[in-house]
Amino acid sequence: MRPSFTHMRGIVFSLAILSILVPSCTQRQAAGDSYWAERADIASAALVKYFWNADKQYFNYDSASDTTFHYWPQAHALDVLTDGYLRSAGSDILNLYARWYEGVPAANGGRFWNPYYDDMEWNGIAALRVYKATGDSRFLEAARQLWQDIIPAWNDRGGGGMTWKKGMEWSKNACSNGPAAILAARLYGELKREEDLQWARRIYAWEKEHLFDNGAVYDNLNGDTGEIARFCLTYNQGTFIGAAVELYRLTGDRTYIDDAVLAADYTLDHLTVKGDILQSEGAGDGGIFKGIFVRYFTQLIREGNLPEATLARYVTFLRNNAETLWQQGNNGGRFGPDWREKPGDPSPMTPQLSGCMLLEAMALLEREGYLDHSGNPLFAGWYADPEGIVFDHTCWIYPTWSQPFGEQLFMDAFSSTDLVHWTRHRKVISQEDIPWLRQALWAPSVVEKDGTYYLFFGGNDMHEKGEGGIGVAVSDNPAGPFKDALGRPLIDEVVNGAQPIDQYVFLDDDGTYYMYYGGWRHCNMVKLGDDLMSLVPFEDGQVYKEITPEGYVEGPFMLKRDGIYYFMWSEGGWTGPDYHVAYAMADNPFGPFERIGTILESDPAVATGAGHHSVIKGTGKDEYYIIYHRHPLGARDGNNRVVCIERLYFDENGHILPVKISFEGVSAAKL
Repeated sequence: MRPSFTHMRGIVFSLAILSILVPSCTQRQAAGDSYWAERADIASAALVKYFWNADKQYFNYDSASDTTFHYWPQAHALDVLTDGYLRSAGSDILNLYARWYEGVPAANGGRFWNPYYDDMEWNGIAALRVYKATGDSRFLEAARQLWQDIIPAWNDRGGGGMTWKKGMEWSKNACSNGPAAILAARLYGELKREEDLQWARRIYAWEKEHLFDNGAVYDNLNGDTGEIARFCLTYNQGTFIGAAVELYRLTGDRTYIDDAVLAADYTLDHLTVKGDILQSEGAGDGGIFKGIFVRYFTQLIREGNLPEATLARYVTFLRNNAETLWQQGNNGGRFGPDWREKPGDPSPMTPQLSGCMLLEAMALLEREGYLDHSGNPLFAGWYADPEGIVFDHTCWIYPTWSQPFGEQLFMDAFSSTDLVHWTRHRKVISQEDIPWLRQALWAPSVVEKDGTYYLFFGGNDMHEKGEGGIGVAVSDNPAGPFKDALGRPLIDEVVNGAQPIDQYVFLDDDGTYYMYYGGWRHCNMVKLGDDLMSLVPFEDGQVYKEITPEGYVEGPFMLKRDGIYYFMWSEGGWTGPDYHVAYAMADNPFGPFERIGTILESDPAVATGAGHHSVIKGTGKDEYYIIYHRHPLGARDGNNRVVCIERLYFDENGHILPVKISFEGVSAAKL
């Protein structure tokens, strides 16, 4: 955000506080805190352990030797402490607040004033939060003093707006306008001074007019030349959202939320990397940017009165980022700028703050009930054709990577012990492990036998001619890597008009493994040999039996319950809104299967194209879950499919009740 960072200063703390803070975090975990609160405690403890400088009484810029004194990150560290205080109200954090109030002005020449207006704004925001949390009037006075120093940042160059730095009155930056509007709005909330509300409105209106473009928040305007720097940072997106939510809270004007949603959607669509993970913006000042976005994005989730579909998308996005950070980017509670990678040694302090903010956001959402259910979709990303199966009290979902055929060259998997928290396992199988695969790696089906896991898959979108069909790969771990077992497809021909795709392997009570498969509106079943890598004839000598029910298109699935075989399949076009699931019942695995009705379909208020499913059983007597894919409302590409879950119920006659698709998903459950 600025050409030089050496002007920033640090918070002063007492060494004694370190010995208080870290044990207290451990004690809170031992007391049985929630899933995300425990992780937030670990991250905050790491912030103190690895970055606190006992001799110089401030946070170092990295976890080793860089003791350069930086100012604005310390305000965000204070915000992280307040996040923890609002969860636990610990006396240790009260002591830290006291040290902060003494140390910051002392380290800053005996005053809060700073030539960078945005840095003063952040300290004002952080101080005001401490006042709201504790009632300590010293922090309110600090915020008021800072605001009086900030007001002169407004000038008429560029039509108004807050300048970024004293002496650079022509530079009108998003980074100095968004936080200023937030601080003014919050001061109005506390002091009810009309001029503060007018300042918040005025600053926001200027930023919207000059730097906001259909969701994009541009970085700055040169007030003398009129030139706009048209690049976007998560920092600016977040503070624009925060200002909009603050003004909505004060005025009730829904236009502010509409603006905030545009800014949030732009961020999710344009400032993320593959997997819907917020992009890295470096380890310097940029290390904090994602955390700032997360803080105010969370505020939008909590206070924006959002439509269900929008709320579900936003919560799933945050959950996915947090799970990715914790599982892939966590090094003993330390985090780096890329949430998909563990930081090395030394690690920078600014990304640590972003990681702390993300985990605190999740702890807050969990505490307020936003994470009580799985949510739908279950995880971020375009996935389809989900195969759900339980291994050793863990649910595994193996989906198709929902992209153009030529890009479908690998499969991820997801695992959960409670159906709410999911771990992504990347590339459990990929083209490198299947020598004959060229494209279209589809619709896995996975079983375990004698300690070996078998993953059946469709490959190459085989037609009448050409290499492809249904293959089988093996691994000694459900997370893979799975390796092609045959060097060729197991089924490589069209029989009875059924394209060799969409296989489902079913284990009957007598130990027999059957495979149901087929596209192009035809379904076959075959019997697998003991090795699960060969076909054996049925008693009548047939190898392939056609069992196609009325309306069948693809995606077969078999469930056995109370001695009844429930055969299910998908109908309609997979890219369209009419895709749905139907079923039949029989007293044997061969049928005949007479169509009874539709059990899963679109809901115009929720999603379209609900289909290609699987079913898992919970621990309860009649506890079943249906896992399926669907198109989000507004999806423009047939490959825009997401994986979801609902409860599956039966009536007193054993018929499957129609499933109501939802944004809520299911509550946590043991498996």
